[in-house]
Amino acid sequence: MTDESQLCRPQLVASDLDGTLLSPTLEFTAATRSGVAALQVAGIPFIIVTGRMFRSARRMAAMLGLRNGPIVCYQGALIADLRSGEWLFHQTMPAHLAADVIRHMRLLDRHVNVYIDDDLYVESLDKWARRYAEYADVCINTAPDLLALVEQREPTKIVVMSDPEDITRLLPELQKRWAGVLYVTRSLPQYIEICDPRVSKSAALDQLSGVLGADREHTVACGDGLNDIDMLQWAGLGVAVSESAPEVRAAADLVLARDELGDLFIRLAASHTAC
Repeated sequence: MTDESQLCRPQLVASDLDGTLLSPTLEFTAATRSGVAALQVAGIPFIIVTGRMFRSARRMAAMLGLRNGPIVCYQGALIADLRSGEWLFHQTMPAHLAADVIRHMRLLDRHVNVYIDDDLYVESLDKWARRYAEYADVCINTAPDLLALVEQREPTKIVVMSDPEDITRLLPELQKRWAGVLYVTRSLPQYIEICDPRVSKSAALDQLSGVLGADREHTVACGDGLNDIDMLQWAGLGVAVSESAPEVRAAADLVLARDELGDLFIRLAASHTAC
């Protein structure tokens, strides 16, 4: 674990959104807002790296005072510019693999969300679709046949939704089924996220760090979910919130309570010692 007294001024700070910057009540604390503002004033790029859709993440970024620069969405499958809305990078899933996911989920009788061109598609407006739409504050498109849809239009991501206990049982099965073929991870307790195997938060950060002139060793990454572990391990300083799972905390260099992240950002911005 890293000694906080050794914190230095980073070249880039990246953070997950839900469960990390955002509390379970989907609010940013005043300290978090102040911390992000301090990084901006100090000229240190701050990047949101999330599994959310761009339209949802962009709105949350604006609430945090972020209106310029890149944002990473869909677990790294999309990098977009906050100001213009331009998509800088987009990695879709091959149609035949997306179709295999839909077929298998039908056999298992699980709800799936399909994301195409930053639109959300479901086959029915069941409780899971309604919960997601309310949580992310997005509109839902119904499609009579998701299988036919993904065969015609490659999706950015597919999300399987179920009760947390069921997701815990289902995740290793799906990871084994598509090992080396698809990226299968867990974000929130009730979500399994499935993307192209080249997609990850760390891969997106690696790409962005070059563009922004930031070295990997001088990057700070914050997260709370299993889908954040690769990002925490990639960064020079990986920070996990103490509310996260044991595996996430074990992957981090530093563990802080969620409410302490804002103060960490302020200390990073104020540091005169280069990493």
